[in-house]
Amino acid sequence: MVKLIKTYLNPTLSEALEIISKAVSNKELTIIVGECSVDYQGRSESRLTPGERVIIIKQDGAFLVHRPTGYSPVNWQPTTSIIETRLDRDKLIIMAVRRKPRETIWVYLMRIYAIITGKLIDNGEFIMYMDEHEIRDILYEHPELIEDGLKIMEKEKKIGEGYADLFGVDARKTPVIIEIKRVTATREAILQLYNYVQTYQRQTGVKPRGILVAPTITSSAIESAYKLGLEWKEINLQKIWKYKKDRNRKHGTLFDFFKNEK
Repeated sequence: MVKLIKTYLNPTLSEALEIISKAVSNKELTIIVGECSVDYQGRSESRLTPGERVIIIKQDGAFLVHRPTGYSPVNWQPTTSIIETRLDRDKLIIMAVRRKPRETIWVYLMRIYAIITGKLIDNGEFIMYMDEHEIRDILYEHPELIEDGLKIMEKEKKIGEGYADLFGVDARKTPVIIEIKRVTATREAILQLYNYVQTYQRQTGVKPRGILVAPTITSSAIESAYKLGLEWKEINLQKIWKYKKDRNRKHGTLFDFFKNEK
């Protein structure tokens, strides 16, 4: 499939109005490079005086204004309900409205150097590069990410010839064996968990719950879980990553320790 990405260099404000209006109507990615000022009203108020910036309107309506330096946008809206464009004398005005909470950004473009429009397709899977031990440690400290009322008693619990990632009890005091996968969990992961559950029941006479935790799980694994009476929980790796960053900040580094000792 050939992508049709259009680039317009140094358009007049009248030409830019037509280009941007059409792209927004078609829900195209729109990137504008030019000189502008920005007003914001919503949970607070702000004004950004004239300067050269990049305005990005994404295909889902996300709206961002970037300065030439720094990675964070200076103004943004994660979603928009309305995007309108119009000419007012020597300015092209873009108004982006978000209904809940009520927020409005006005961009006043005095000069436009370039506009890029088009539709992109991105079906790629986002994979966070943490190993299973890191994910396990976060879930050990925050079992509520798996289930409310869950208490983790042990990491790497020996059961038979293997070691279950986590072991605890739920709100009803039922034993829970948890197996963690950092990538898509397959039927083999379900069978591994089932072996732990069966072994624990033979050793103790108590039937535990078995929960497989992974970012995604295959249809064959889901089918096997139903048949074997096991459960699964899909976790958001981006959320786990945030917990990891917070954890690292709290613990600090050896460099931080010596710096604070000075």
